[in-house]
Amino acid sequence: MQLSDFRVGWRLLAKDWLWSGSAIAGLATGFAACFLLLGYVMYSFSYDNSHPDPDRVYLVKTRFHFPGVPEDWSEQGTQALRTTVLHDRLPADVTMYAQVPAALVVNDHAVAAQVTLVDPAFVTMMGIRVLAGDAAAALRRPDSIVLTVTGARKLFGRDSGVVGQLVTAANERYTVGALVADPAGATTIPFETLAGTGSTLWAGPDRDDATQNWGRLFGRVYVKLHAGADPATLTAALQRASDTSPLHSQLDPGFLAQLGDKALMDVALVRLRDAYLDPDLGKGALLHGDRPVLAAVAALAFLILLLAAINYVNLATVRTLRRQREIAINKVLGARAGQVVTQFLAESVLIALAATALGLLCAWRLMPLFGDLMNRPIDGILSAAVVALFLALGLVTGILAGLHPAWVALRVKAAVALAGRNDQESRGGLRVRRALTVLQLGSAMALASITLSVAWQTYHVLGASPGFDARAKLVIDAGAPFTEPDARVRSFIEAVRNLPGVTGVGQSLEAVGRKDIVQKGALKRDGAAPITIEWKGISPTFLSVYGAQPLAGRIYDERRDTDFKAAGLVLTASAVRALGFATPQEAIDRTVDGDGKSYPIVGVVPDIRFQSLREEPSPVAFRLTRRAPVLTVSFQGGATAMEAAVETAWRQYLPDRALKMTRQETLLAAHYADDVRSVKLLAAAALLAIVIAAMGVYVLSSYSVQRRTREIVLHRLYGAGRGDIVRLLGRETLVLVAISAAVGIPPALLVVRHYLAGFVDQAHGWGWAILLAFAIAALVALASVLRGIVVALALRPGAALRT
Repeated sequence: MQLSDFRVGWRLLAKDWLWSGSAIAGLATGFAACFLLLGYVMYSFSYDNSHPDPDRVYLVKTRFHFPGVPEDWSEQGTQALRTTVLHDRLPADVTMYAQVPAALVVNDHAVAAQVTLVDPAFVTMMGIRVLAGDAAAALRRPDSIVLTVTGARKLFGRDSGVVGQLVTAANERYTVGALVADPAGATTIPFETLAGTGSTLWAGPDRDDATQNWGRLFGRVYVKLHAGADPATLTAALQRASDTSPLHSQLDPGFLAQLGDKALMDVALVRLRDAYLDPDLGKGALLHGDRPVLAAVAALAFLILLLAAINYVNLATVRTLRRQREIAINKVLGARAGQVVTQFLAESVLIALAATALGLLCAWRLMPLFGDLMNRPIDGILSAAVVALFLALGLVTGILAGLHPAWVALRVKAAVALAGRNDQESRGGLRVRRALTVLQLGSAMALASITLSVAWQTYHVLGASPGFDARAKLVIDAGAPFTEPDARVRSFIEAVRNLPGVTGVGQSLEAVGRKDIVQKGALKRDGAAPITIEWKGISPTFLSVYGAQPLAGRIYDERRDTDFKAAGLVLTASAVRALGFATPQEAIDRTVDGDGKSYPIVGVVPDIRFQSLREEPSPVAFRLTRRAPVLTVSFQGGATAMEAAVETAWRQYLPDRALKMTRQETLLAAHYADDVRSVKLLAAAALLAIVIAAMGVYVLSSYSVQRRTREIVLHRLYGAGRGDIVRLLGRETLVLVAISAAVGIPPALLVVRHYLAGFVDQAHGWGWAILLAFAIAALVALASVLRGIVVALALRPGAALRT
């Protein structure tokens, strides 16, 4: 192609500006959607790539094995592994990465913050850029913190002159020892406020338990290998330390015997560069990407672009057929085949590049909204290199999309075209365009089917009862785990209990619906093998707040159960079955052994869903504890008014601490946040696919009417009525719809079945979603041919036969 080809093409496109504008707009829509989706994929593959040495820094991942319970790898590790690296002088630098909540107060203004606990080695290991102060020295001091630029702005409203300033937390004063740059957006190690592992922000029983308990996963452990060190050797050393840990002596020998050849805890290393997409961490990581999902998103991006390009091919082909006389004249005047091809390719490339530019502009404007939808800040992905890559994609699309119209132009016979017989599209060409339209409509049907099925399942799980009324409960984090509540918290609890509308206040170690703290162990009855149990530390009022009614025995009572050590256990129905009791009544007053103690079973309650509907209910044993910092407030009336009343009480009793309050239904809905995002994304893609398919069917039907004008007129002359003409034209569309359904519905069924297989509770009757999607796409297709039918019915025989 030469520059003159583009000049001529531009003049021709400008002359037919209405067609050109329509073609550019349709193709730009496909490019915009494609660029947004590919931007998300590219962002996902960029995680931790900005780290200066991502191949020498490793995340220590762990996996416990419990009999009868499928366990997944976790990004969290026991901090005893970090101690092993330090004390055994293994060839690696090591740092903790764990977050604890804190209320940071500046000028009587409390800000809720997540303080990230790290070792001084964290600064050099992670390539932190220090802007002011000495970050490593600050992390060695128990009364100093390090702020990022964002953290400083939240606390002080500025990011200059903050080093040396004082911040109050839990009635202690802390000095800002350093200011550092914000971490990159695409990082699995985000932070705003750093403190050392010896900080008084993290002290007392919680720190002792986290650093000494081999059975507790707390935060993450990162290592950076020394030069020449072998990751396999380090992994083996950590595995040996785990295999000989004191945890083995604390567990029942019969419980350990059930593990067979498996280790109690597996230890492995994963490179920092690979951590975000590590398949082992799909369920256990806070920030994680799934390669199959990203592949599906990329496929969806190219599918939408393909559907939009097919529309352009159909439009350009029809336009080419209308230009047959122009093409014939050029051939008569000596235009060679190569010149004809390059002319049509030049026009296609111009259309594609204009659509690419417009699509990039739309994608750039939509990226903040799309980033919010996908929960990823992808708006900074459009670098010069990425823009160049997208422009290259547009160029390739233009060349490929122009091949079929150019081939049609090559087949124009000058003599026939100049004689007035303009319809020269071959049967093969028509079959190709029909096949492309089938691909469009079939894809639209498949996407609509998947969207409606996923939406129906998501609606089902969001509305499924967790075993209590989640709408009338507020969850409040009133302190750190494993710590005794102070007097102010107890006063706050009493004040909340006396609020109008409050029906109860319960306490627990962890909130229902969250899995930040999970305690598992063994429970055994006489003469039976131990089972894996999940311990839940609660207050005497917890079960009554959640409306749990005993299936047998009783639940805890704060007036009766004053001696927590002698209170016994309340088990869930799943736990009773796992222990081998035939009925809940049979379990009452029986003694079981667990956690090195003997407990009487005082009650059995139905299962309370602590997990999502993707997991079977775990056997749970409730036991009383005073270290239960999570409050659950049960109330009557409006949630907004109750939140305001609780906040007022909090400011009265705990004015120096930031209130962290969440509605219980919000915590449960968080299990399905990815599903809700998927529904929104699929709905947008399905709607776009249906619109594109409708345009494709419209173009095909309009051309069909044009091509069969004389046939229609002859039918009218020989007595055919309006109904006959409608059936004549509608038959082709109905066949098109049927073939599209045969193409699109089967793969959609496979995708939907695969998706539903991930749930233990599936929505009934999801097949209606497939039928509804088919009906919607079919109606849209039929509506698209109405104009063609109206034009056919309005044809005048005399005028039509003269053309």
